[in-house]
Amino acid sequence: MRSPVREIFVSVQGEGPYAGYRQIFVRFPKCNLECLYCDTPKEWDMSNKCMIQITPGVNEFKEFDNPLSNDQVLEIIKYYNKIHSVSLTGGEPLLYARFIKELKYSRYPLYLESNMTLPEGAKEIKDIIKYVAGDFKLKTHCDFKGQYEKVFNDTARSFSILRKSSFRDCFCKMIITKDDEKENMLHALDQIKGCLSTLILQPVTPAEKISEPVPVKKVMEFQEAAMDVIEDVRVIPQTHKMWGCL
Repeated sequence: MRSPVREIFVSVQGEGPYAGYRQIFVRFPKCNLECLYCDTPKEWDMSNKCMIQITPGVNEFKEFDNPLSNDQVLEIIKYYNKIHSVSLTGGEPLLYARFIKELKYSRYPLYLESNMTLPEGAKEIKDIIKYVAGDFKLKTHCDFKGQYEKVFNDTARSFSILRKSSFRDCFCKMIITKDDEKENMLHALDQIKGCLSTLILQPVTPAEKISEPVPVKKVMEFQEAAMDVIEDVRVIPQTHKMWGCL
């Protein structure tokens, strides 16, 4: 099986409870959502090459023709050493669930970074994913075109499918913006609290469509409220943005 891949590189995880761990990132193109704070370029087509990093921490890449086969990706993964896990990121990796399922022979554990809105994709790969970094989008984060209730329910279903277990760690990341309401966060958290090890509240990083940071007081209030629902609630910004790594 083959799939388009935007890039493969080594860096450190910059978000959530595994921040600082050394990972291979396999970045897939395209997403089914358009979040206001998204920091990944959306323009991409099949004529684009897959960029493979030669040396970790150095902006030197080798071009591969797309789409890549499962065997090609597995061979590239074997090239790198001293890795915690393979981050499957995007875009939205669950769009490529059938391809990901064939990466079960990876040298390193698989770490899914997903918006969690595609439960059928989650079901496809649930038995091979060791770490789940799942988003829960709140009402202000995207233009849901009147479909937020469906997105909400699909997200809750995906968390149920990929819930924490003796084999898998599953945590939720919620972006917090200045326009978010505490009640919406609590409603979302109430649906998935039994599926999680940890809730990460991530203050939004200002971007093209998000010009204002969220006040510290608001984030602290959200954390306090969330701790009535789940014990382990942490505030962690995008740490990789602080030191300029990929």
